[in-house]
Amino acid sequence: MSSGIRLDEESVYESDEPLLELEGVSKHFAQEKGLFAGLQFDPNRFPPFTVDRGTVRAVDDVSLEIRPGETLGLVGESGCGKSTLGRTILRLVEPTEGKIYFKGKNLADLGGEKLRRTRADMQMIFQDPQSSLDPRMKVGQIIEEPMWAHDMLDDEGREARAKELLEKVGLDPRHYNRFPHAFSGGQRQRINLARALSVDPDFIVCDEPVSALDVSVQAQVLNTMEKLQEEFGLTYLFIAHDLSVIRHISDRVAVMYLGHIVELAEKEELFENPQHPYTRALLDSIPVPDPRDEGSRGVLEGEVPSPVDPPSGCRFRTRCPRLIAPPEYEWTEETWASTREFMRAVDRRTFEPTTAEEIRARFFAAGLPRGEAGAIVEEAISMIAVDSDSGRDAGSAGDEEAADEAEETRRRWDDAADFLIESFAEQSVCARERPSYLLESEYGSGEHFAACHLHR
Repeated sequence: MSSGIRLDEESVYESDEPLLELEGVSKHFAQEKGLFAGLQFDPNRFPPFTVDRGTVRAVDDVSLEIRPGETLGLVGESGCGKSTLGRTILRLVEPTEGKIYFKGKNLADLGGEKLRRTRADMQMIFQDPQSSLDPRMKVGQIIEEPMWAHDMLDDEGREARAKELLEKVGLDPRHYNRFPHAFSGGQRQRINLARALSVDPDFIVCDEPVSALDVSVQAQVLNTMEKLQEEFGLTYLFIAHDLSVIRHISDRVAVMYLGHIVELAEKEELFENPQHPYTRALLDSIPVPDPRDEGSRGVLEGEVPSPVDPPSGCRFRTRCPRLIAPPEYEWTEETWASTREFMRAVDRRTFEPTTAEEIRARFFAAGLPRGEAGAIVEEAISMIAVDSDSGRDAGSAGDEEAADEAEETRRRWDDAADFLIESFAEQSVCARERPSYLLESEYGSGEHFAACHLHR
């Protein structure tokens, strides 16, 4: 039996340049498909029919490098575009824009046989260890299938390599003729790992490979992946939402939010010196094994915006607890914090309609902002207060009147929210410019990228 000898020594990438480099990579999806997708009717326009197919910006202008032999962790909330980025890199889905360089060659320029040969060097491990294995195929056939597709070895050689890889990933070679249903979740993921290694790749995209496994099994699989990385000279893009897993296996960490990379640094630097509010929130959300710690941790305001219409400037600004105040008004730190809280409470309607005095007492106990900012806040309060002319409560009414009154109340709150956002949030530098800053690292010597205007 061989001992992890590479099938193609010429494929070894010996260079100081990045193994993989992304330049402005984007992947957008049409929101609707079909003959009548996005068809809208407006009788006040001519022609009355228009087509508006929304575009989902799953990955938007991502640039990063992955060096030979390293593990780059990619972390973020569900729906932020992590898996789409991994599939786009491998061209399982075609990029909308941008360049993907692998070993110095732009994958967008490759097609047909050249792309097929390159894919032998780029493999993927999927999240679900059960659905990613064909239940009708035996384990040996599953591992040999990529070798067969790439014309590697003969039948006897493929069988020998499959059995060798089963042993490498911690399984018994005698399980070669078993079906996937005979294995546990952790064992199935080891089979997936053996399948990815069968064609001797240099780069593997690991799409949440341990998220479906028990914690004890996760550690075993991660340790196996680290051992194989060293033995086979592998480079990993490791996608996960669990920061403890990312910390265990990664060399550098990229944090993704709504299609953008918002922070990128070496592992120790990112965990000990986070420089983006979103990264801080993710780190604060890690549970603390101390029953005496009763404080709320990692609570982010609001919902993730739609990728169809993402915020301008900084994507995180609509939820950021440190949104920068617009400079054209006069603020103290306290009055801006109060105004920001009031603006978001109105936008999300997190409190019931009440009087103007009660609104001021709740949000501005220390006083309204001075000058024009205070006048804007006062006007917004008058829009929603039940004791003002614009926000008066109609009292009891019939069903039809009640429905009209509810619609009028909704409109007033929407108008107040729009007025506050246009006056304050959209005048912030966070809304006007996309942030991009390179910082000095406190831990290690690598670059620290943070997409936050707090570093301007």
